[in-house]
Amino acid sequence: MVETLCEICNAKPAVAQCRLCGRHVCEDHIDDHGICTICREALCQICGQRLAIGYCMICGRLGCDQCLVQVDNVRRICKDCLHRLGGKNKAVHALRRLTLKIA
Repeated sequence: MVETLCEICNAKPAVAQCRLCGRHVCEDHIDDHGICTICREALCQICGQRLAIGYCMICGRLGCDQCLVQVDNVRRICKDCLHRLGGKNKAVHALRRLTLKIA
């Protein structure tokens, strides 16, 4: 029988499978929650449950599709910032002001 190697280091035998991506990983590359080190880096920083799809344009945290709200064609902000700013319209105005300061 052929031993499966860790898909991250390709050196040690795989002992677990990541619950998010399905990678076979060694004991050095899996945490107590069954998440591999690669997925851990790409995890939503808001809920910590799902893989991130982008950044909040206000606070800069990585967020998943459940924690980020799309405010226009390309920009997303997290639900925390949306609530703090007082809704989608106010968030759009805040993003415009932020964009003008950077430019």
